[in-house]
Amino acid sequence: MSFKHLEIEKKWKIFWKVNNIYKTNIDTNKKTFYALDMFPYPSGAGLHVGHPKGYTATDIVSRFKKAKGYEVLHPIGWDAFGLPAEQYAIQTGNSPIDFTNKNIEVFRKQLNSLGFSFDWDREINTTDPEYFKNTQWIFAQLYKKGLAEIMEVEANWSPSLNTVLANEEILEDVNGNFVDERNGMPIEKRKMKQWVLKITKYAQKLFDGLEDLDWPESVKKLQKNWLYKKNKDGKYSNIMHIRDWIFARQRYWGEPFPIIHLENGETYLIPETEYPIKLPKIKKYKFTQDGEPALGNSKEWVNVQVNGIKGKRDLNTMPQWAGSNWYYMGYILKDGKGYLSLDDPKAKERLNKWLPVDLYIGGQEHAVLHLIYSRFWHIFLNEIGITDIKEPFQKLYNQGMILGSDGLKMSKSKGNVINPNEIVKEFGADTLRIYEMFMGSLDDNKSWSSKGLQSSRNWLERVYKFFTNIAIYENPTDNIIWSYNEMLEEVEKLYESLKFNVAISKMMIFINSLYKESSLTKEMAVGFLQVLSCISPHIADEIHLLITGKNKTLYGMKWPSKIKILNKKNKDRIIVLQTNGKVRYELINPKLSLQPTQNELKDFAFLNLKSFLSSKKEIKKIIFIKKTIINVVI
Repeated sequence: MSFKHLEIEKKWKIFWKVNNIYKTNIDTNKKTFYALDMFPYPSGAGLHVGHPKGYTATDIVSRFKKAKGYEVLHPIGWDAFGLPAEQYAIQTGNSPIDFTNKNIEVFRKQLNSLGFSFDWDREINTTDPEYFKNTQWIFAQLYKKGLAEIMEVEANWSPSLNTVLANEEILEDVNGNFVDERNGMPIEKRKMKQWVLKITKYAQKLFDGLEDLDWPESVKKLQKNWLYKKNKDGKYSNIMHIRDWIFARQRYWGEPFPIIHLENGETYLIPETEYPIKLPKIKKYKFTQDGEPALGNSKEWVNVQVNGIKGKRDLNTMPQWAGSNWYYMGYILKDGKGYLSLDDPKAKERLNKWLPVDLYIGGQEHAVLHLIYSRFWHIFLNEIGITDIKEPFQKLYNQGMILGSDGLKMSKSKGNVINPNEIVKEFGADTLRIYEMFMGSLDDNKSWSSKGLQSSRNWLERVYKFFTNIAIYENPTDNIIWSYNEMLEEVEKLYESLKFNVAISKMMIFINSLYKESSLTKEMAVGFLQVLSCISPHIADEIHLLITGKNKTLYGMKWPSKIKILNKKNKDRIIVLQTNGKVRYELINPKLSLQPTQNELKDFAFLNLKSFLSSKKEIKKIIFIKKTIINVVI
């Protein structure tokens, strides 16, 4: 019996949305779990099938933790300032706002199609003035503490992008030339006055703080190497590798600085009560004829007076990193359409409750820049009393890439990009989710396989067919109960350790055992569906409705418990050991898995039949009968 995935998935998405089941009670008294994805830049290209890999992983853990009694925060948002929208504006003369919002709509639709448990009420957008009000506030605090300063520096100027780039945003090509990491175009060194953040003052704290974090050692090593140089003996020296962070960009599409440069030479910090300082509407996004950044095109916005003294607003904007430095806090501070101010006592209470992030999943390409910058700002905010939490991200996991079917990284230029929209339409979101988790270890790079995708669909068909057409809902055998209990115990551990491919194989083994014996209770069926729903939620909710008649979601239902074997004489698992058909021992509750391999059986038999065997070589054959009798042929 084939399931109609398009109908099922549409129906349950509507049900989940109408009932607002993924809403987080941010002020909860429950124990909390914060699962975070590195939020995307909404490009015009949309998502390809590689992107959902990390999102699916956090979704599984979020659903699992909800079932374990946690209040779960699993949010999403948009790192929406940046060069692509700026370049679009320069080339077309159109506002980057409309371009960005259109791209966000595409991304939002794609993510929704995949059934993720995001709390959309907490959606953030770094270009929202209500959001960057706090970004400007953080800059103001850095400025007041002497950590933000205009300095004459040798800057990396990109003629192709018309902006300065930080050292961290340039690469050395094969010929030894410095190029920008975005488009590989040449970089020039120029002496310029620029805003600089004094991150070097935090180098030691950034180094020491890595010690207690549950992060991949490779990422810790990359950060340590970025912070300090090594001596010839391999130990880290006190010579810093990191340099102070050039924080100004000569672009329109970024956060304005809350700064006015007065004609008397003074720098005026705009009071926090006047934030957010919004971008003016302009028609030309290129540099002015006077060589000023594009903001100089809005003379009315630029030219101001402070206490009768003429001045000009700062014409630079902050780099894209600014908004992504603290966005994990933004989800917590979101209140209706606005945000709590970071210095609000209620904000501190919330931040202390939810931080650090319990699980942060994203690509290794962010191992240094984003993570070092975020940690720098967080440590600073901790020092000024905004939160008592010392580090932002407790556990970090780098998911592997999904490569094209040709084994190469997906890209438009290679023509190997696979659009998830097409996969969801033909196979369903549940199939895509289970396939991506079953491809291999979460941190592996794996090539896309149409055959593997079809196999995942076939297995879901098998699950659907069993529960809706084959299952006999009556007293199961002890073997089925043991198999169910083992599956529950194993999958719980595997979900905790992010070994989703092995968890799926355990579910497959259980389904195989059900096809052999057919009988189980409704309680066991619902328990299995709860386990499955963490990965494939639409089909799990649909089967649950069909077999129970209850029009409710499995999301948030308590994690299933093991089934007790009520028949007293069968309460204990008994294994009968034989040699050549002759009974030697009856073992009660032995340490033997339910579906042991031949090697495991051989080791087990030799250990318990030593008095009858002088060596393992004597064993010619082992017969395992109905999971209760081990007959050793010698």
